[in-house]
Amino acid sequence: MSQNISKTKSGIRGFTWMFFGNLFNKFSHIIIIGVLARLLTPEDFGIIGIILIFVSFSDIFTQMGIGTALVQKEHINKDHISLGYTLSMFIGIFVGITFYFLAPYVGRFFNLEGLEGPIRFFSFFFPIKSMNSVSIALLQRDLKFDALVKSSSISYLFGYGLTSITFALLGYGYWSLIYGQLAILIVNTIVLLFYKTPSFSLFNSRKTYKELLFFGSGYALDTYINFFADNTDNLIIGKVLGTSSLGIYSRAFQLFALPASFFGTIYDKVLFPILSSKQSDKEKLSSFYIFSNSFSLLVLLPLSLILLFNAELIITILLGEQWLEVIIPFQILVVGLYIRFGTKINKAFLKSLGLVYQGVYYQTIYAIMMATFVFVGVKYFGVIGAAAGVLLTNIINYIQVSFKIQQLLNYTYSFFLRIHLSAFLNYLPIVLLIVGVSFFGYNNKISAAILTILIILPLLLVPLKNKKSFFYRSSNIEMLKQVIHNSPSFMKRAVLKIKSLL
Repeated sequence: MSQNISKTKSGIRGFTWMFFGNLFNKFSHIIIIGVLARLLTPEDFGIIGIILIFVSFSDIFTQMGIGTALVQKEHINKDHISLGYTLSMFIGIFVGITFYFLAPYVGRFFNLEGLEGPIRFFSFFFPIKSMNSVSIALLQRDLKFDALVKSSSISYLFGYGLTSITFALLGYGYWSLIYGQLAILIVNTIVLLFYKTPSFSLFNSRKTYKELLFFGSGYALDTYINFFADNTDNLIIGKVLGTSSLGIYSRAFQLFALPASFFGTIYDKVLFPILSSKQSDKEKLSSFYIFSNSFSLLVLLPLSLILLFNAELIITILLGEQWLEVIIPFQILVVGLYIRFGTKINKAFLKSLGLVYQGVYYQTIYAIMMATFVFVGVKYFGVIGAAAGVLLTNIINYIQVSFKIQQLLNYTYSFFLRIHLSAFLNYLPIVLLIVGVSFFGYNNKISAAILTILIILPLLLVPLKNKKSFFYRSSNIEMLKQVIHNSPSFMKRAVLKIKSLL
């Protein structure tokens, strides 16, 4: 019992660290992107966007799911750790060499002639990144989330932010973004070495190899397919419409993805090791799954409405008047904000239950749908069509996977659908207001901001004050009490203040 309490407290403490760390990171990210958007062109962002697609894909090969296997496995020893570092390092070296020689073909495919140098520059990253992935996994397994937050925050702020902006001011164009990526790697490696000293060994038992590689291979396969699904939109836009259009779309997607990735990162990093340790307790997992979806509906559904209504103001402030083409793709994408986070919840549960090959099946369907819908959208409607294709794909995938999870856990799908319907009905007045104002042409920047402050924000408090709303179910209340009880004292005081205001 004490071990469960300790695990819960560690998880909530980790949530606190990740919440405020991510809040700082996303705030810094918005400021840095806003500055760089005024110093660089859409084409600069498009070129780096294409290169980073292949860098990210190569990153998957460097890790092979070994770090995730170390987190998911119930018991590990020094042999698992040293073999994990060794395998990751060798794979990273192999991937780096392969990436170096494939660079010219990547450039030719996207008509980026003469850019072999920038592409090859990234080949030297992989051995170090693969080693870092094991250190990050071990910190995650040990619930050392303060170390993870410090590592990501320091590396991004002093690495990417300071370096990229400095080189952009000096006129280095897209190279300023490349040097920023290098700075992130260097700073992140230094910080991680402070917390974890790598150890290496190749002479381990066959059982140790099997334990790491079986789960790791399944997870890696799932990640490969997920990578193609998540980057198909960029690949198609970059190939069909060119780098400038990709620069426009990537800004829209990046702004849309910020809120979902903010909560998604917390959820995956903090709760995956905890969920994995409770994978045999279906009752507990069911309660937490419903709580997770209810809470995200309570937070992200209204947030998507605010972002949709105030899109022009947000784009103008963050990126500048020269990025107005971002507005409509951003509005289409942000409709699916809750859905995007919901897919992250689904993936975390499948992964924690060890069903990585089940995840491969759903990711394959997801990738096929993404390629089909985005290609059709781009062909007929350009960047706007691509955004619509992404939205449709995420909705279908969310419905499909949540139905499978319902079969694994202890709740009915009709109950799951009733929660969603109840949430949508709670926010229906706000939807009707936005549609009405937009129809009559009163949704300019100023009027949208005024209506948001005077009408929409007060309406958003209704589900919080109404004890009969979709969120206030007995299982959710019990889970919320447990979270509050194990939270740091300053969070308890904040909750009490919010409750008194409501």
